[in-house]
Amino acid sequence: MYTRRGCMKNVGLGIPLAVGMAGTVASLFVGGKKLHTAFGIAWTALSLVHAYQYRKNMKNNMKKGIQKVNILKAVGIPTTKLEWFLKSVKVASYIPGRIRVYSKALINNPQLKEKVENALAKYPELDKVTINLISGSVLIQYRPENIKANKELCEIENYAKNHVKR
Repeated sequence: MYTRRGCMKNVGLGIPLAVGMAGTVASLFVGGKKLHTAFGIAWTALSLVHAYQYRKNMKNNMKKGIQKVNILKAVGIPTTKLEWFLKSVKVASYIPGRIRVYSKALINNPQLKEKVENALAKYPELDKVTINLISGSVLIQYRPENIKANKELCEIENYAKNHVKR
């Protein structure tokens, strides 16, 4: 039934998609290049219409999949500002209560220094943060018992423990 509003939702594409796929595959063996191209274009167009019809479902399924499987973390792609920061530094030393990291991006970059200072200043659990623009060094000092309740700071500490260059 054709209705002006939502007409795309009412068009079933299962059979046309199957025919497009079968025609594309069959034309590899039987037809010429033009027939294969025509079936391929038709299959692609039907697939795009189908994706458009189910865009909300696909978006929700992608969100669920990323949350459930956390694909980005699995392949090592940072998902938070904190993770981006940690991936951009080299951990030079770690002792509980004291972490030193180096970032080439910080060398002679007062704007970035200010951003890092402001970002780390939001953590009252940290006692002192010292940034050296000449070497690109960031020294973070804290009392280990103070950060236990802060998930992000525990993440930083664990990252430092596991990535320190000895």
